[in-house]
Amino acid sequence: MTYLGGVAMDENHHYWSFAMKFKVVVVVALLLIGVNAQAKLGGKNVVLVHGLKVDDFKNKPSDSQLPGLAEEYWSEYWGSRAEAKLYWPATERITGRVKDLIRTQIKDLEQRGTCKDGCVFVTHSAGDLVTRHALTSLGQWQVDPRKFKVLVTLDFAGAGGGSELADLAVNISEGSGIINAAQRAAIRAFLGIDPSPGKLGTVYDLRPAAARNIARVNTGVPRLRFVGSGTAYLGITKPFVRGHDDSVVGYHSTCGALSVSSYESCSRSVRDNGVLRSSNGPSSFMPNHYPVLMGDKADHFDVITNKRTGNYTTVINNQTFGGLRVDFSTTTKRKWWALWRKVRQVKNGDRKSMSANVYDTLN
Repeated sequence: MTYLGGVAMDENHHYWSFAMKFKVVVVVALLLIGVNAQAKLGGKNVVLVHGLKVDDFKNKPSDSQLPGLAEEYWSEYWGSRAEAKLYWPATERITGRVKDLIRTQIKDLEQRGTCKDGCVFVTHSAGDLVTRHALTSLGQWQVDPRKFKVLVTLDFAGAGGGSELADLAVNISEGSGIINAAQRAAIRAFLGIDPSPGKLGTVYDLRPAAARNIARVNTGVPRLRFVGSGTAYLGITKPFVRGHDDSVVGYHSTCGALSVSSYESCSRSVRDNGVLRSSNGPSSFMPNHYPVLMGDKADHFDVITNKRTGNYTTVINNQTFGGLRVDFSTTTKRKWWALWRKVRQVKNGDRKSMSANVYDTLN
């Protein structure tokens, strides 16, 4: 009996040992599935395109350093949610060296089949313009549309329409006109340097007149816009940007407006704080540009981080773009601070950052 009892205990031990090991394997597998799912949006791979890295002007990184800097750029929120990150140096021109680097990386994605079933591109700031140029160049680069497809882009604080700060930086570098102390302080805050003539790279391309003449062809790819008008740099850059702005780029650019003007919203019927009333918004937009979300407390950098910046309101909602369903849950209530006017806000939007609201909703 003792012997039999010993055997029974040993078998029981092995049974539970196997059961626990099996359970661990299942849990690990599920975790791996979860991690893999997080790198997709709507079931599609995500590709990130960063904005202007102003530190490039001081540090002048080599090509081998650029991938690591791109990782750092997106590290707070989007980095772990993407399959690939394209990189480029701020010290170069979009139609020059930037184009060459982006082409090489897209050809690599094509060969690896990363976007064979379609990718979602997520851009920030000048990455909007870099991506627009790339999308119009795919045929010229002989990229096979059967092996590489961009279904939709999510453009945060898009600078595809340029920024008046770029004009100011170039003027200061060239000594054009009378430059006062406030203007110099704004550009030092923006670039972190005193601009030198001929050494502003992508900043030349970000002047509104220049930006709006780059890659004007309609590619058919929906460009979804996510914008803010919060304050960075203690507000010293805001006086030099037209209309409502995120301290770097004005609404004429971030909303994707067809023309430059002093807009106060991406819509003519809702303000960027969600108040439902007439507003000075664009009457027309660049081809396939669709403003989706506005946040009046989110600045140029907040929009791609995990920082909560209050409430957000929708402009275009309950539509599908490139297979991606945009369906933010909203509430409309009268608010005392809006003099009891109706205010439309994303439901519980203030509990997350703008990027988290976008990712969780679109996913």
